[in-house]
Amino acid sequence: MDNRLLMKTAIKNVLLMIFVIVISFAIKHYNSLAISASNTQDEKAYHNKLTKDNDNNQTKTKKANKSVLKQLQDQYLIIKKPKGDDLQIQLQDLYINRSLKIIISGYMDEIIDGDYISRVYKEEKFIGEPDYVEVDTSENDEDGLESSDPIRDYGNDPVHEITISSQSDNLGYREYEILLKLNHVYAHILYEDDNNYYIDLRRPKDVYDKILVIDAGHGGKDPGALSKDGNTYEKEINIKILSALKELIDNDDIKVYYTRLSDETIFLRPRFTLANEVDCDFFISIHCNASTSTRPNGTEILYYDHEHKDIKTVDFAGILSEEISKIVPLKNNGLVRMQNNDIFILRNAKVPAVIIEAGYMTNNNDLKYLKSAAGQEDIAKGIYNGILRAYEELIP
Repeated sequence: MDNRLLMKTAIKNVLLMIFVIVISFAIKHYNSLAISASNTQDEKAYHNKLTKDNDNNQTKTKKANKSVLKQLQDQYLIIKKPKGDDLQIQLQDLYINRSLKIIISGYMDEIIDGDYISRVYKEEKFIGEPDYVEVDTSENDEDGLESSDPIRDYGNDPVHEITISSQSDNLGYREYEILLKLNHVYAHILYEDDNNYYIDLRRPKDVYDKILVIDAGHGGKDPGALSKDGNTYEKEINIKILSALKELIDNDDIKVYYTRLSDETIFLRPRFTLANEVDCDFFISIHCNASTSTRPNGTEILYYDHEHKDIKTVDFAGILSEEISKIVPLKNNGLVRMQNNDIFILRNAKVPAVIIEAGYMTNNNDLKYLKSAAGQEDIAKGIYNGILRAYEELIP
């Protein structure tokens, strides 16, 4: 065969092979692009569906009942109801710690977290974990000594801490305990609709006409004075007198905040802080006296010469002293005006505040009376009568 003809045939074969390779690559690349485009469109469609679903869900979770909102004041909480059945809610006011415990229970299909809890202060809204900045401040501690510790500034968010715990059974029943640390002591008013729980945070004075704070001195790790026979601590008698007083006063139209109702440790600052924050009408702290000698005996009332809303503390102390002496057979030592900084809770209370020294634990006669149920009930009755008389005579 002619060499020239062979050359032409070879060139044609090479060109044909190149053409086949190019066509094959082009087809493969096209298919790849088509698959990629198809996947991208599917992803976009899926993303759009998720976004739409989330938007719908978010709209449902944030939808609030306008008729309920009209009843709320400047500060309130909105807690989204989890999906489920037989939902129930309970509120426990832990006012001595400025806290609110919320218990939500039922058969739930969702897990409650911090994002379920919205807070509103006027036009500001907060959700999720509270934000804060640290600020240095100096103040006196329980011993009257000056200390400087950073404090957290949460702005206008009424909630400072959120703690959530839960428990469940095998049937799907759950119970969530939500503990909210608040910026103030509030009276809590609960509303609800199909979507949310609403908790109105109101100042106690806006809800209650009459407010008392009653304190059983000492408690827990602070036993107070020890009896002469070494068998009884002051904290035990104080809480028994308070319990007897509680039975009397809880039947009246008076809101009473008790600093403690059991043998627990309560520091001094929370006691007078509670009285100041709720702007109570009167603050009474129940104590028993003691001395290095067995001779001192009788009741007395300690006070500072303060005045609040035209009410003089000395007038309140005088009424209590008179009413107690009418029932309690112990010696009446009258009023003791404090002139120094020894009594931390009285000095820092802005409201009319007194300490009632019910008797001397170091005196045998007083101690026997203080330990008796009859004596504790007498003291409580005298305090109760003094409270009612003070409301009649000192508050218009």
